[in-house]
Amino acid sequence: MTSTRQFFRGALDTIPMVLAAIPFGILFGVLAPANGIPNWIAIAFSAFVFAGSAQYVAIGLLAAGTPVGLIVVTTFIVNLRHLLYSLAMLVPFQHVSVRRKVALSFFLTDETFVIFNQRYQHKLLEKDHVPYYLGSALFMYSNWQLCTWLGLWAGSALEGIDKLGLEFAMVTAFISMMVPMFKHKKNIISAVLAFTLAWLTRSWPHKTGIVFSVVIAAFFASMTRAEHSKEVDE
Repeated sequence: MTSTRQFFRGALDTIPMVLAAIPFGILFGVLAPANGIPNWIAIAFSAFVFAGSAQYVAIGLLAAGTPVGLIVVTTFIVNLRHLLYSLAMLVPFQHVSVRRKVALSFFLTDETFVIFNQRYQHKLLEKDHVPYYLGSALFMYSNWQLCTWLGLWAGSALEGIDKLGLEFAMVTAFISMMVPMFKHKKNIISAVLAFTLAWLTRSWPHKTGIVFSVVIAAFFASMTRAEHSKEVDE
């Protein structure tokens, strides 16, 4: 009963993120056929890739006739932030078997990572980690599939919708994830550091400057947290 309650609690806590992601998901469904991508490929992307920013990058590269190898490398770089997410999730999921971790990792998104960590910091019991995570993750996954289908329908039924500048939905989705994290001073400093480094390295090839900036800022945040924990222990 507790597991079921935590599952639905995870889903309920994710509602703001889902609302922010709805236009983002619909836009993908709209832009895919507009870039010459068949509907079945767009549906497969959402079902088996399930990575919004990587999907946007991939359809643009496919439309430009980019070689498959380069598409794979580019989307890998775009999604490198998930490696950082995964490392952070090792602690709360250390009691979970490797096989289950692999299965759970497929559903890890920016939104679920943020929601889970907010609840985890408020003393989420170990036995509730997986149910809560799944509640958030499966809600996000279901929403993304539905929005892709809605976007495909809208793209074919509503003329000119792909020219309305709906790409801004991507920005709003990420802003909605960041704002709740700015309650802590170390997060604000990390964000400013990441932004500054990303600006200074903006000319690096293949957007590697962004990856570098995120890694440095994440390392700074982890060191700050370690120092804080040490002070508390003393």
